[in-house]
Amino acid sequence: MNQLGVVLMLWLLPLRLDPTSVAGTALCGAADGKSEIALQEITDSLRTRLGITQLVQVTLVDHNPLVMSGETLGGRIVPFVITVDRDFISELGHDAIEASIAHELGHVWIYTHHPYIQTERLANEVAMRVIRRSAFEPVYEKVWRRTGIRGNLAE
Repeated sequence: MNQLGVVLMLWLLPLRLDPTSVAGTALCGAADGKSEIALQEITDSLRTRLGITQLVQVTLVDHNPLVMSGETLGGRIVPFVITVDRDFISELGHDAIEASIAHELGHVWIYTHHPYIQTERLANEVAMRVIRRSAFEPVYEKVWRRTGIRGNLAE
């Protein structure tokens, strides 16, 4: 796996199963209600467009070392939660936010249909059913800037 693959795997880690992880603890903390509500509305709209029937909750945290990650709260059962680093998401425009959330929902879709083939490329392919590819470019640019590792979105 090249450096980009490692970075993206860390950035958008597919559905970790530890209920005591970042998202599990974040649900107990305070969050910015208006921003979280807006992110939830985007998530619900994209979830519907992707045909995902499972509940997916969004929560903002002050720090997510993965920047954005998706997981189940109770092991291999729903609900799913997407944990979003507040500083990172504040750097993104609306289209890039949708692309980021769609990517995480791509992991949810894969998890509920083919749980053993999680890849970043496949999550992007699922997301691109509802989001144009160009919306992903600013997201990856910001991730690469944060990590110091340059990648190639085409890969």
